[in-house]
Formats: sequence, structure tokens, C-alpha cells
Amino acid sequence: LGYAWALIEPLVQITILVEIFSILGRKPPLGTFYATFFLTGYFPYSIFSQVSNRAATAISANRALLTFPPVRNMDTTWARIFLELATALYSYLLAIFGFMDIPVVPDDIVQYGLGFFAVICLGAAFGMLNSAMSTIFDWWMIVFGWFLRIQYFFCGIFFLTDILPPGAREFAMWNPVAHCIVWIREGFYRGYDSPHLDKVFTEQELIDTMLVGDRSMVTDELTVKEGETARVVMARYLRKVFGEQYKADLSGYSDSEIVDTIEYGTHQMPQWNT
Repeated sequence: LGYAWALIEPLVQITILVEIFSILGRKPPLGTFYATFFLTGYFPYSIFSQVSNRAATAISANRALLTFPPVRNMDTTWARIFLELATALYSYLLAIFGFMDIPVVPDDIVQYGLGFFAVICLGAAFGMLNSAMSTIFDWWMIVFGWFLRIQYFFCGIFFLTDILPPGAREFAMWNPVAHCIVWIREGFYRGYDSPHLDKVFTEQELIDTMLVGDRSMVTDELTVKEGETARVVMARYLRKVFGEQYKADLSGYSDSEIVDTIEYGTHQMPQWNT
């Protein structure tokens, strides 16, 4: 089936889950349809899984392309990330058309979209981490594969983390993917407001993932406060560090330009060296 399977796999998975739980006579923890409950659980997991897993092969699979000077390692990684995101979007649309007899429009489109944006960023962060680490350690993706299998059962696809026993819930809420799923379900279901969702934790996890290998850098300056995003915090920190290093005023540069220097270096902005 090739690429077609990548598009229809989520729809097949959700259909199988709906049939199993329907045969068992279970009722969904939220709403009246299991299809929508699994749609808001499996798709976030699928995005995180596919993006973080497939990005790991981007560098090794494009060695020939990397012989061209303009092409960098991160270019191939980002290209793979965007390919997986496009695939996930098409799969999501197929799922919506496949379950047209049930409500698929979220109650709060903003929170719904922010939840998906958070899981996309999380998957991209782990994808970049895997892309680098898999070239250093041969066993890295084997371990990460087991991590993804564990995620499938414990990130909240089949259940609400809110109704878990306190001990199990405390353990589950250390999982940033679980927070993203809860966030998405808050946006989808009217009246659902989880007391355990921590949006700042999700953003902080993005910062920590960027700094794996030098966790000593996670100081108060790199702590995500309420109302901030990981990108804003990282840009503010880099603006200060580079400004002190190059004795330059970097207030005129956007957050995107500042953060991009992590990969592309200061040669993109030669006046830094003045």
C-alpha cells in the first residue's frame, strides 16, 4: 500500500478501537461517541509518534543530498517533519469524512488548535533530538521505539487521566503527550475543563528537550512562565547571550531570527561580529 497506508492507518486504528469498545459495551468518558473520543486521543499520539520517529532517519536517508553545500542536516530533518505533518493532516481529513455521521467540530477551535500545535512542536523537538542522537548511538531508536509503544497505552488514548487513581494520575501527568491530549479534548468537548492540565509544563518540556545534553542550562531564565511559550523564552535567552558575546544590540531581530541561529549560525547576521 505504500504511502496510502500512512494515510488510512489512523482511520483503521480508530475504527478497530471503536468496534472493540462497542462490543464490550463501554461508554466513552466524554461525549456520546467513541469515535470522537479516540479521534481526539489517537491523532495527537500519531502525530507525535510519526514526526518524532520518522525524523530520525532524515539525515541517514539523505546522505547523497547532503553533498550539496547549500543543504544542511537540519534542512533534511525539517523537510521530513513537514512531510509527516502533511500526511497527518490528510489522515485527519480522511477520518473526518469517514465519521461524517458524528460531530467532529470542536467547541473551542482556539484551544483545540493550540493543543495540536503543542503536540506538533513536541513531536518536532523529539524528532530533531532523535535525528542527532541516532547518528551517534545505534541503539537510540530501539529504545525510543519501546518508549513509543509505552506511550500508546499510557498517554490517554483510551481513558481520561482525570479519572485515574491519584497515584497513577500523578505518574501519567508527567507525560507531556498526555497534557497535549487533555488540552485538545478541552477544546473539543463543551464543558470539559481538566484541573490537571498544565500548559506551562508542556512548553517547559520543549525547552528541556532543546537542551538535552546540557541540563545545567535550565535556569530561571529558561523557565516558562504562565502565558509564555517555549519559543519566546528561548529567543529571549539567546538574545541576551549573543548580545553579550558579540557586544551588539539584538532587540531589532525577531524571535524566529534569533532561534534560527541555533542551527544556521551567526554568519546569517554578519553585523553581529561588528
